[in-house]
Amino acid sequence: MPPKKRHSGMTQNKEPKPSADSASSPDKQDSPELSEKKHREKHAEFVSLCKSLHVSDLVCDRAWTLWESVRESMDKVPGSQQRLWGACLFVIITDMDIGSFTVTQVLKAVSLNLKQFLALVRQLDVNLDTISMKVNSALMRLEKKYDVMLALYQRFEKTCKNIFVLTSDGKERETMRTCWTMFLLAKGRALQMEDDLVISFQLLLCTLELFIKRCSSDQLQPLYQSAISKVLSPPTRTSRRSQSKAKSRPSEPEVDAQLLETLCKDNECNFEEVKNVYQTSFLAFLGSMDLSSSTDFPQVNDVNQQYEELYLKSRDIDGRLFFDGDETVLPPKFEISQVERTPKKNQPEEDGPTIPPQTPIRAAMTSIRMLRGDLPSNGDQPSTTLATYFKNCTVDPTQDVQKRLETLGQAFSQKFGEAVGPRCVVYGRQRFALGVRLYYKVMEAMLKSEEKRLPVQNFSKLLNDSTFHTSLLACSSEVVMATYEESSFKNGGSDQTGTNLCFPWILNVLNLSAFDFYKVIESFIKAEPTLSKDIIKHLETCENLIMERIAWRTVSLTTAEHTSWEYD
Repeated sequence: MPPKKRHSGMTQNKEPKPSADSASSPDKQDSPELSEKKHREKHAEFVSLCKSLHVSDLVCDRAWTLWESVRESMDKVPGSQQRLWGACLFVIITDMDIGSFTVTQVLKAVSLNLKQFLALVRQLDVNLDTISMKVNSALMRLEKKYDVMLALYQRFEKTCKNIFVLTSDGKERETMRTCWTMFLLAKGRALQMEDDLVISFQLLLCTLELFIKRCSSDQLQPLYQSAISKVLSPPTRTSRRSQSKAKSRPSEPEVDAQLLETLCKDNECNFEEVKNVYQTSFLAFLGSMDLSSSTDFPQVNDVNQQYEELYLKSRDIDGRLFFDGDETVLPPKFEISQVERTPKKNQPEEDGPTIPPQTPIRAAMTSIRMLRGDLPSNGDQPSTTLATYFKNCTVDPTQDVQKRLETLGQAFSQKFGEAVGPRCVVYGRQRFALGVRLYYKVMEAMLKSEEKRLPVQNFSKLLNDSTFHTSLLACSSEVVMATYEESSFKNGGSDQTGTNLCFPWILNVLNLSAFDFYKVIESFIKAEPTLSKDIIKHLETCENLIMERIAWRTVSLTTAEHTSWEYD
């Protein structure tokens, strides 16, 4: 039914933000416990819900005011009252930034899964126009984090079937449970931006490696028995003597390269990247857990307790519930899974390879592998052909190009680390290095095309234009980021460029105007025929965002008026 009337906004958005201490403990409220006497005029079940979620009198009042607006604005209220009350409470505490309850706690209180709850909160906005940017941002972040966590858990389950032997006593399930919880803890501590699918998945493989090499061989499938056979082989007399001397000094755990490589091959993941994550982030996490010198399994209770503290502090989704198949994190029944959407063979009896399911992680790994395979092997240096184009210029741009890449590379990796996590600067360097290789490749293709079109070999004006180089580099870097699932438009893009890597993050990092970025996109797509349909669509979405919103900002228009280069 259409709404009876629309409200311009709620007063809760004007409240001063509470201190950081009040948001740090979702299970403890600084204000006095909710007084039932003050809320006699409200529905008793609503007050009971507020009490179970430990909200203050102020939150209770404001949520009830919002609920009354909901009730007045619609001829028919969708869903049960209790569920809408939960949505109203979520809106209020998100706007006020008060740590009263976690997302999982409110989902359980109103018996909804996350997707249904998100849809319900958004329904309030359709009818009331009262959802603030803060609440909308929280909804987008929750949905992206949930989608990533669901994809990771589905891959975790599948991978564990290939690793562990099923036992009658279900011992492998307890090992898997501890492994999953420990991964969630590692992800929460190592990554500020927990919706990074690729780095999270690489961290998951690191966690699995740790647990596999602590298992006895009879707990493992043949593939992984073979992968750790070298470690499990009985020591010689000489090695026994060496071990007895070293008992007082247990060695630091190092990555088992053979085992990790087996995991990477089994999951179509780049070994060098995963090894880097292990050495850069995972070992530091193990050190923080006092597991650096241990060869035993992590203590279940300790891992559980530490994750519990992290989850309560984040006021977020309890990721352990994926392992339990809890209804709050299961996808709604009407949603068809990725596997079910996979085309089946027309003739199942026919011999031949089956089409593997195109799950989110498989799609990301395939895209990364294709990107790496299409890039030139000369690393971060221009090819001989491109170097010749540089030398043929009236003014050789080589030194300026190198200095610019060095400066922008430092800015990129630093900002990447600030957004993703303090130990993730090195991953930023890796992304930028791939972007540089693509930048050189596309530049060379552009110049070859121009040389065929025009009878000239001197491109001094173009190749000495800083804006052209920065624009091309930005486009190359954005392609890399999108390939790694770190720049996405699933939720329509974002202007919060300091907290995520979505476009237009790259423009701010490289200090480039949106209009200059826009000008190079079409030429970039023409010069790089190996771009996938998804990446082309991503760049086209960047174009649309620029023309609809970003380019009309004062800075972009002012900068665009003084642009000197034009590549056609």
